Amino acid sequence: MIRRKLIDGYGGCCTCCGEAAIEFLTLEHINGGGRAHRANKDVLSIYREIIRLGFPAEYTVLCMNCNFATRYGKECPHVTQRKLLASLDQ
Repeated sequence: MIRRKLIDGYGGCCTCCGEAAIEFLTLEHINGGGRAHRANKDVLSIYREIIRLGFPAEYTVLCMNCNFATRYGKECPHVTQRKLLASLDQ
């Protein structure tokens, strides 16, 4: 229930590709730092804190595919594809 509230607070779907199945969605630290954040607190405490803070902009929701694709500073293939399509439209 708390996870659903967190995900709904960030739009209820992956902000990159639109995936909406909750089983695939995860919280993303936009500027990194997720590993360090989880080292100090359990996941439910993190979710509660974010909800209490009013869903701060330094977090978003990504599906696991988009999350894994952006690790190590890489661009998600969805973003690359949107850029390519936008350049073709010009």
